Amino acid sequence: MSTDVLMDELSHIYLSLNLDPSQPLTIMPAVCLKGTHTTRHNPAHALLISSINSQDELGHIHTILSRIYPADHGITLFTTTYSCMNIEPHLTIADLAKSLEFQIGTHRYLFIPPLDRAKSFIEFQEIIAHLRAPEGCPWDREQTHQSLRNNLLEEAYETLETLDRGDVTAMQEEFGDLLLQIVLHAQIASESGEFNMEDVIAGIYHKLIRRHPHVFGEQEVDGVKHVLQNWEKIKEKERAEKGIPEKGILDGVPLVLPSLTQAQELQDRAARVGFDWPEIQPVWDKVLEELDEVKHAKTKDEIEKELGDLLFAVVNLIRWHKVDSESALRATNQKFRRRFKYIEKAARSLGREMHSMTLDEMDGYWNEAKRLEK
Repeated sequence: MSTDVLMDELSHIYLSLNLDPSQPLTIMPAVCLKGTHTTRHNPAHALLISSINSQDELGHIHTILSRIYPADHGITLFTTTYSCMNIEPHLTIADLAKSLEFQIGTHRYLFIPPLDRAKSFIEFQEIIAHLRAPEGCPWDREQTHQSLRNNLLEEAYETLETLDRGDVTAMQEEFGDLLLQIVLHAQIASESGEFNMEDVIAGIYHKLIRRHPHVFGEQEVDGVKHVLQNWEKIKEKERAEKGIPEKGILDGVPLVLPSLTQAQELQDRAARVGFDWPEIQPVWDKVLEELDEVKHAKTKDEIEKELGDLLFAVVNLIRWHKVDSESALRATNQKFRRRFKYIEKAARSLGREMHSMTLDEMDGYWNEAKRLEK
């Protein structure tokens, strides 16, 4: 299709839809979406997909759009055959899944009206920038990377809590709170000329491509273990290219991680290079060995040391069962909270103080709480 014909058709589409030329419109040829998994545009802007030449292309477009737009989101389909243009209004995203006839020499345009601005990452960045602007919020303007440090940590833990509960609604909210922290840090850095959100995204974009040569390149891997081993080799090469002094396998494990998470990550990384038992029985034996050493420890220092070794061995057992130790312990903590609160509630219903109850009485209510959870 020539540029002149394309411009004529676009002019016709603008007039037919009565589009406001002052409002943003993304125009994207259907071929740009081939092999992609996202729409690659700002959903707060109207979208016009041009030159859809087959039902297969339309089916792929439907798959992509369905991940962002609701099924009942209104759309308009234009069919052009040489000099003739037909408009199929009153369609929805769901209608794209239906079979539509394509004739030789036919081109189709698909117009998708914008979603609410609140669904756009770009618009979200603008909100954060506005909060930091002179006319924005005094609290947000005062924040620094250091002042927000605890906020980032708290939001991360709150997000983990929703993951542990499997609460999808709360998960969505907490991911938003966590994203707020990331975008706010990027905005602060942008204002001081350090880096911006686009730099952050570009950095992780290129890193993912570099570290997945088996996906984006021609390298072949044999299972997850080989992927992780190759990941470590690529990281070593990256450090060498940047002139960073050679690090050990475990040096990349942050010291600020919670102890259980840190122990499991240390063991995971050591296992990637073969420092691991070939089967689980020696792992069990090590746990029992460390437990016996705790029993026979004499001094407080020895007991502390042996208990640490026991915990480390238990974390290894947890790792072998492919369970996250931090999540497992958090779940047990929550279970303890629920059952203990049940005992407290029972004591109040009896008009008694907990310290006046015997251990057998409290244990009875504890077991009652356990039965109610089943």
